[in-house]
Amino acid sequence: MSSSGLFAEIKKHPWILALVILVHIGLALLLGLNLSSKEPRPMPMAQKHKIIDAVVIDAKKYDESVKDKERLKKQAERKKLEESKAAKKKKQQALEKKKAEDKKAREKKSADKKKLALATKQKEEKIKKEKRAKDKAAKEKKAKEKKIKEKQAREKKERERIVAEKKRKAEEERKRRIEEKAEFQRALLEEERIEEEARKQAVRAARLQTQRQQYIMQIAQKVENNWLRPVSTAAEQSCDVIVTQAMSGDVLDVSVQSCTSDNAFQRSVERAVRKASPLPLPPDPVLFERKIYFKFKPR
Repeated sequence: MSSSGLFAEIKKHPWILALVILVHIGLALLLGLNLSSKEPRPMPMAQKHKIIDAVVIDAKKYDESVKDKERLKKQAERKKLEESKAAKKKKQQALEKKKAEDKKAREKKSADKKKLALATKQKEEKIKKEKRAKDKAAKEKKAKEKKIKEKQAREKKERERIVAEKKRKAEEERKRRIEEKAEFQRALLEEERIEEEARKQAVRAARLQTQRQQYIMQIAQKVENNWLRPVSTAAEQSCDVIVTQAMSGDVLDVSVQSCTSDNAFQRSVERAVRKASPLPLPPDPVLFERKIYFKFKPR
């Protein structure tokens, strides 16, 4: 192997250079150890040349081994390519043969199909002809039977209509009588309800009137309880009192009219009404009036 080939191989495989460097480093270390000893012995020159020659010989063997591997690899690739081409050619031939066989089979199948179709068509034509004759006869028979059935159906429908009409009229009459009876009962119940409502309203009006009288009496009583009789007032005196009140019974205004005594009596009544505030509330909210009229006549 030439030196240029060796360097090319080293560039291709850097690990060889690394191996050589490691060997030289090892030799340098051994040489240093020998120099530092008491009796240094220089390494023989023959040994140095032997190591370098060994490395060169190994590199040469490696280069030949690599070339052999590449040659074998190329031979294997050529063989594989040739086998692939042969397989493709064989496959193509088989495919063409199959296509030819399939074409022949399709042609035969098409011819058989045409023969079968012709025979089938002839058979179908015969069956259709026979069927048309039967259908015609059956149709004529069916039309005749249909006319008879239609006539019978019309007669039956007419009979059913007459019966249904009678039933309808009878049902309408029955419903009319029931409705008249129900209407009479509703009118009777309505009359009873109106009478009952009038009776309840009369009872309520009477009750409210009684409650109103009691309510006015309660107001007058409370005013009298808060009244202080003036010295100059005689017995059997009275005044008409008009009180304006709020929803709570608080007295908002007092007006005294038609007093049978002097002004002292009138003012005493006004004071009594204001002192009686708030006035008693009615037992039923319906009885509330913003203005209350009552006659104040102390006992």
